[in-house]
Amino acid sequence: MIESLSSLLNTILVVGLGVIGWIIKRMIERLDIGDKRLTKIEVELAAQRERDAAVESRIGKVETAINEVNGKLDRMMELLMRK
Repeated sequence: MIESLSSLLNTILVVGLGVIGWIIKRMIERLDIGDKRLTKIEVELAAQRERDAAVESRIGKVETAINEVNGKLDRMMELLMRK
């Protein structure tokens, strides 16, 4: 009886540890998947920031060119009005 009780307790212990190990493994896998998702999102955000910076740079160049053209037009209008 004592041997069978000991075997039963050992079996329960082994099964319990196996279940706990499986739960911990699943939690770690989910954390890894979450980390991969976060890394992917971070990469996408960095790429988006680079695209935004490039667009802002182009807009700044266009704005500068428009201001130069506007200044030239103003000078031409002044010259035409003087004549």
